[in-house]
Amino acid sequence: IRGVLPTVSEIQEFEKSPPENRVAAFAVRFLRDPDAAHYWALQYGSALRSREDQRGTEYGSYFEYLARSFHENKPYNKMVAEMILATGDTAENPAANFYLRDDADPLQVAEYVGRVFYGERLACARCHDHPFNSEFSRRDYYGFAAFFSQVYVKKRYEIEWLGRERLEHFPADYRKEYEEKRNDWNRNVWNKMNQQQKQAWQRENKLEYYKVAYEPMLALRFPHTDDQPGGDLVEPQFPDGTRALVDEGEDRRRVFVRWLTSQRNDRFRKVMINRVWTELMGWSFFTPLDDWNPNTRLRHPEILEHLDQVFLEREYRIKDLIFYIVTSDAYARRAPRPGDADAGSDVAYFRPQRINADQLLNSMLRGTQTQQIAHVYERAAQVDTESGDDIRRRINLEGMGELKSPQKNVRDLTNACEVPRPAHERTLLAMFGAGPRLDVDDDSHEPTIDQVLALLNGNTTYQLVSNYGGDDSWIRRDFNQHKDMLVTLDNIYLALLGRHLSSEEKEQFTGMISSRYQRQEDDFNRELTQDIVWSILNSQEFIHLY
Repeated sequence: IRGVLPTVSEIQEFEKSPPENRVAAFAVRFLRDPDAAHYWALQYGSALRSREDQRGTEYGSYFEYLARSFHENKPYNKMVAEMILATGDTAENPAANFYLRDDADPLQVAEYVGRVFYGERLACARCHDHPFNSEFSRRDYYGFAAFFSQVYVKKRYEIEWLGRERLEHFPADYRKEYEEKRNDWNRNVWNKMNQQQKQAWQRENKLEYYKVAYEPMLALRFPHTDDQPGGDLVEPQFPDGTRALVDEGEDRRRVFVRWLTSQRNDRFRKVMINRVWTELMGWSFFTPLDDWNPNTRLRHPEILEHLDQVFLEREYRIKDLIFYIVTSDAYARRAPRPGDADAGSDVAYFRPQRINADQLLNSMLRGTQTQQIAHVYERAAQVDTESGDDIRRRINLEGMGELKSPQKNVRDLTNACEVPRPAHERTLLAMFGAGPRLDVDDDSHEPTIDQVLALLNGNTTYQLVSNYGGDDSWIRRDFNQHKDMLVTLDNIYLALLGRHLSSEEKEQFTGMISSRYQRQEDDFNRELTQDIVWSILNSQEFIHLY
């Protein structure tokens, strides 16, 4: 739930804690950890196509907004409302990144609002009636996009007139009035300035960042086509086909947000629940995550209905939903073994899943106790004594501690969240599927030969392994406390795999330690620890959750 392995000390403390409440207690601790906010901001940032290289934005502001929202356990409906209703620049209002991603093009914004928040791909109807949903026409899509038509982006100056392509979406009488105002300003203000005055005006009014602006008279005009009449300004319409009632002068986006986040709109909640459940459990109630269409067959809808009630009762707080899932019996179930009945069941067992790129890098750093690593390119809680039920009744999951953020020209990093997104194609993150952020959820989870080679002999693995076991390393300090290599090897397994050595492994390692062919330095066998770390990093057990 934090995108990283627990530490050895956390595992040891967990083992010593009373069994009846330790899962809930540690879930609270982990969810309040800044790493939880970092991780979930990265995952949701992929859905929102968050990019650090977005023009006109304060660097890293979108990630920081998402991470802060998760850290504070901000209600999901509030977070979505902040993004959809955003105005201003990204320094004063980082939620405005939501519009800058698509230059506030209402047709583009509608597509991604539909996919990320409503869970349906409606953009086919942008050019023609929807081929798979006969009840959703091209005009319906324009009606949906009309909710976002009153927003535009200022890119250069505080006073900035709309271009011709947006003027056509004004009512005809207001367009004439607007053009007269613009011409009057040019004639009586701009043209009367000399060159020095113009330069001074530009300096005073120049925007540091792009600015999302609201123009109440902007609308959306349906295009003229050969097969359909057009040229009219479309009325706002919700994606379920119902007409919106908008008061004169009212921001259409507010009308849409009220509808989208209404308690009656369980679809809004279920789309996010499906994302969280997929991330934690490894299977989905429906896929793709952004396309719940009329032909979709839900898997285990009764579980989705139950979680919807939980999410509603918890006032849309995502951390509370995560807590509910990870403290459930379903999450605690083991992976199936050969010969188990119903081994393919979604609910009888916990389905093993491959860790993603962020989890991999974080776990490599945490598991080897590396404080920081050079950003390189690869080749091509204090446990409470009260009961778990008491913890659930008065749970507080607001984060504690300082957040990290993406670093421009990053050299040394301690967490995957510090790598700017999209990750460079030659980095470990990109090799393991961190996507280009060009589309919703474009991360890849497919194994490749490059991934195998990167773990075998890539630069990241080399740094971690070659530096392992040095004089000031945690594992050397651990050994110096007890002078027992078998205990040290057991702690390596705890750090990287979250488990102790099996009896068979203990027997094998005992033979290695006592072998006269093994090189030893003051009874601490550094080469052996490095070989074991390298082997674990390349194991299937390390790159999978069980």
